[in-house]
Amino acid sequence: MRMLTGILLLCGWSLLASGCGSDSTYPPAVIIKANAGYYDVTMDYTGRTRREMGRLLALQIQRAVPDYQARMDALLQAQITLIGDMKQFFPDPHPYKAISFADALARARAIFRNVPQEYRDEILGMQDVFGYGTDSLGDGKLSANELLVIQLFPDVLRPWGCSASAAFGASSATGKTVLGRNLDWFSGPLKISANLHAVTTMKNGARMTCNVGMLGGLFAGSQFNQSRVFGALLDAENRTLAYPADVSGKRSYGFDLRYALETYTTLQEVADFMKGREYAFNHLVFLADATTAGVVENNIGSAGRGLRTADSVLREGLTWGILNAVATVNDFRLPGNYFAGDDTSNNERWATYRTNYAAALANGGTIDLDRMKGIAGYATHGGDDEMGDLFLAGNDAFHYATNQSIIMRMDTLEMWVHFAPATGTFPATPTYVRVHHPLE
Repeated sequence: MRMLTGILLLCGWSLLASGCGSDSTYPPAVIIKANAGYYDVTMDYTGRTRREMGRLLALQIQRAVPDYQARMDALLQAQITLIGDMKQFFPDPHPYKAISFADALARARAIFRNVPQEYRDEILGMQDVFGYGTDSLGDGKLSANELLVIQLFPDVLRPWGCSASAAFGASSATGKTVLGRNLDWFSGPLKISANLHAVTTMKNGARMTCNVGMLGGLFAGSQFNQSRVFGALLDAENRTLAYPADVSGKRSYGFDLRYALETYTTLQEVADFMKGREYAFNHLVFLADATTAGVVENNIGSAGRGLRTADSVLREGLTWGILNAVATVNDFRLPGNYFAGDDTSNNERWATYRTNYAAALANGGTIDLDRMKGIAGYATHGGDDEMGDLFLAGNDAFHYATNQSIIMRMDTLEMWVHFAPATGTFPATPTYVRVHHPLE
């Protein structure tokens, strides 16, 4: 009887996920379409609880990608292995400390308690489907605990590097903001995740957001809302500090950014929300709207923590000097924040941004979508970040490759994206495809 009940429940949830049966009075809850290089996902919360939405999302993922569990299990194993292997490059103390899955799970459980309840419910719903009873990396199954770690990936495992920039006002061809955001990841895990690119639109009453990330990921990676506010996460670290031993009071910055974009309507409101909370990892939040852009430098506990804009005074010895434009690599630039002056990758990429913006804006020039593609896609040294390339093509375990490169006009929300290919080597030049979405 218990088995029969379980089968009936699963069938019932499958009907709900497809918009059939008793759910026919509402639009389909979750629609997943396979496009060229990515999955187009729509989540409509009309008439559903958050836990139902999480469950329905997981069911539709199972339907669309039957080997999803095996891929995510392999991804998690690859990332934890990578962190252990990289310890040789970083002396203690350092936030990238080799950890076990048990360590990652303990971090995730502690931070999960501080995630807004609605998102906790969505994760619990996904765990109803992805809830294999054993935590064993490499077995091709996805347990509830493994899913939890994946949903808190940025907070417990730190997956990426990245860079971003934006032009606005007189520096923009339209006078409105045009941006480029590169999501970079070590190529080992990226070779697995490149099968799972997703553009996910979330409709919840009058609120609507779109997140460019990984299929099934509920936290904000590169997300924007109907008010034309864009937010994206980037790594930036204080390399003299170890990961906190106690994270019971820490929040998830991925879920906080999603909350801010779903709740607030202005760039400043999102910035104020993100710079006022405690997180385990230091990080950056790149923000843009139709008229401006900035970078929240979340160097936790620092007096310099705050929003860096185009005209912010930088720490001594650093210059930007480009009007109506802002850029960021993986470090802090405001006075009072930590800065590693010997970081070749950050210094060279920062110099590339300054040089390319200055060239684009010389003699009255402006930046449009095509020019921004050239800036974000800049790679004259084979995709090597330490040579100043912004679009990266590392094809060995200890080098970054660009996972996604996003180009947008923030007044119209026209979007172009390069998605790292799922097979072969990572290219040294991007291929941008036009990505349509309901917020346009």
